[in-house]
Amino acid sequence: MTSITKPVQLKRASVACNTCRESKLKCRNNGDFTTCQRCMTLNTKCSYTLKNSQLKRKQPGTGRRASHNKHAQYQHLQQPIVQLPSKELIIQVVIIFFENQYKGIFPIFHKPTFLTFLRSETFDPSTFIQNPPKTNTPLQPDPAILLSILALCARLHPEMPKIYGAFDEKTAATFQPNFITSTASLSANSASNASNYFGWHARRLLAEHFELPSLSRCQALCILSSHEWGEGNASRSHMYLGIAARMAMILGLDEESTELMHDGQLLELEVRRRAMWSIYMMDRCNASGRSSPSCVSLKDIHIRLPCDEKSFIFVSGQQQCFREDVGKYIQEADTKRLAEVSCCGFMLYLFEHWRNISKWVGETGGKLERCAPWDDKSPYYKFSVDLDNFEKYLPKHLRFEAMDAHIANGLAADFAYFHGLFFLCRIFLCREYFYSSPDSSPTGWWIEQAKKLFDSLDKMDLITKILKPMNLMVIAPFTGFHVFTTGATSLYIAAYPRKVLIAQFNQDIAAKYLKMAEDSVETLKSWRTSWGLGKNWIETLRKLKQIFVRVSDVQDDDLRHKMHDYGNIDNKQSMKISNLVTEERDADKEDILTMDFINNLDLVNIFPDWSDPMNI
Repeated sequence: MTSITKPVQLKRASVACNTCRESKLKCRNNGDFTTCQRCMTLNTKCSYTLKNSQLKRKQPGTGRRASHNKHAQYQHLQQPIVQLPSKELIIQVVIIFFENQYKGIFPIFHKPTFLTFLRSETFDPSTFIQNPPKTNTPLQPDPAILLSILALCARLHPEMPKIYGAFDEKTAATFQPNFITSTASLSANSASNASNYFGWHARRLLAEHFELPSLSRCQALCILSSHEWGEGNASRSHMYLGIAARMAMILGLDEESTELMHDGQLLELEVRRRAMWSIYMMDRCNASGRSSPSCVSLKDIHIRLPCDEKSFIFVSGQQQCFREDVGKYIQEADTKRLAEVSCCGFMLYLFEHWRNISKWVGETGGKLERCAPWDDKSPYYKFSVDLDNFEKYLPKHLRFEAMDAHIANGLAADFAYFHGLFFLCRIFLCREYFYSSPDSSPTGWWIEQAKKLFDSLDKMDLITKILKPMNLMVIAPFTGFHVFTTGATSLYIAAYPRKVLIAQFNQDIAAKYLKMAEDSVETLKSWRTSWGLGKNWIETLRKLKQIFVRVSDVQDDDLRHKMHDYGNIDNKQSMKISNLVTEERDADKEDILTMDFINNLDLVNIFPDWSDPMNI
């Protein structure tokens, strides 16, 4: 009689492998975390991740047969391992980065090289973080770079919040992504949580190598700093950017590499330059406003400006001038040389102006400045002339009027970010002396400054209204601050005495800017699920509106007779903007309220972060 061999019965699995769990299939394994039957048949990687409850049941050493090997295995399983999405989703998020954040202040990767690697068989999401392929080129992304990009941009992808939206740092070590997106439930914080998942793992990975400077770590820390800024984590953002800056200096990214130049490594040389300049730009964003120390000194950077994007993509070798040359060309009105400067080069030149203006506004401003703004020795006058000359000598193709051409050419995001920065400089500057009487300054001075303020607000608002419906805006913390500034300054203008505005402009300026403020709030609301910082901006605008509405009813009286001049300018007497408006003895109660409000209107005191984009 032929004997019949019974099939080997696998033990009932108490823990399913990750592959079977994601596929919702019964996992047949021996219960010892070896390869399950299905993964063995399909010749796929078999891995296990235990939940908290399973870890408690499976504590090593509790059974008579527990071994040292199992103890080590359980300890390994308790280490949180990042679980990347599919290669297709990763590529989609990286493309979002190149189409969005890259066009702000992060033009630091060579897009063809980056995407070619991600599409190659060498890139395996299941092993890339733990065991990345060895490479001899600094142009290929490493795990820290990929995690940082996912941290910055996962919030902008429609599927990533469904997979990672339940993440919470309090339970980060045991969190399991939901790859069955059809069962996912989204909350108001899902997009932000998805980015925080990758940010948490990026921080862990980078923390292991802070003492080992590398180009890729500089890039990753710079991007991670922006993610943390957008989440409102100011301390983290400052610290990571500071570490990136120190690494960059140690690596010599602040100096031109003659060695790479002689070896013909033009692409690597350009990537190194762009890494240093991105750190500088992120630093200038972080160091805006009051009491925000910079960690990068411009005088220590001795490298050329980034080349234009076409030259970078095709590695044509076209070199740019140094930053200080741009100022010299503007002084000399050298339009030929200025036409050769890239859009990114002009933005880098402008960022130092923004930093200086925002620092002056936040720390001194019109309230404490002792020099009249029309005095050619005053900071206001010098800042204003610098902006005038910058705008005057911009090449024709980079002027605001060329926006439609840039939209048609696919360069609208870069162009809009650059001009948003310029308008931000104008608004911060001109806003300082808006609350003064048109008669308290030299003839025509006040109305000229007011027109510059209105024009800058109108154009910054126009950028949003044109590009947002076309999905061409850079949705980043700094552009969010552009929108916040538009809304807050519009409320500021609307609270100015209406009769004065109507007398000067023959129209109801207040109504126009109240509508602009409402539009700005709606724009911020559409972004608040992506950026934690956006919620604070919306709340600040709400408080501003309440404060300004409180006095709007008592500003209908003609206040011009209650204002006087600065005084004898020739004698260079001490002057403050707070002295522009005075209270007359026979003023009634409502007039006193209005005068006190305008006289003491100090947004830095009302909102300590008014002039500080970092911590709003």
